[in-house]
Amino acid sequence: MRIYYGCSSQIAVRPFQLRSASVLTYCQQPPLSCLSVKPRGTVPSSCSPLPPWSQQQIRTKARGNEYQPNNRKRKRTHGWIKRISTPAGIEVILRRMLKGRKSLTH
Repeated sequence: MRIYYGCSSQIAVRPFQLRSASVLTYCQQPPLSCLSVKPRGTVPSSCSPLPPWSQQQIRTKARGNEYQPNNRKRKRTHGWIKRISTPAGIEVILRRMLKGRKSLTH
């Protein structure tokens, strides 16, 4: 069920998803028959179609740029001193020795 708020400053498209109507305005009131609860998947013929911008995904933070290399942080997190200072880190070093790794730590 879609919620309409006439020509107010915000239009609620889905629950917890508000869009500002300042850039794209859609002030057409739907008929009262559209406001009644209908089973999902059925659209009454008397309702006006929703604008295409109301069904787009809301963009969030860009992905794919998580790794920003920093040698100091890499050595402090994965380096020899950090590994050898904890029992779990010593186990990591021993496992890598048993496997025959050329490089045990950073």
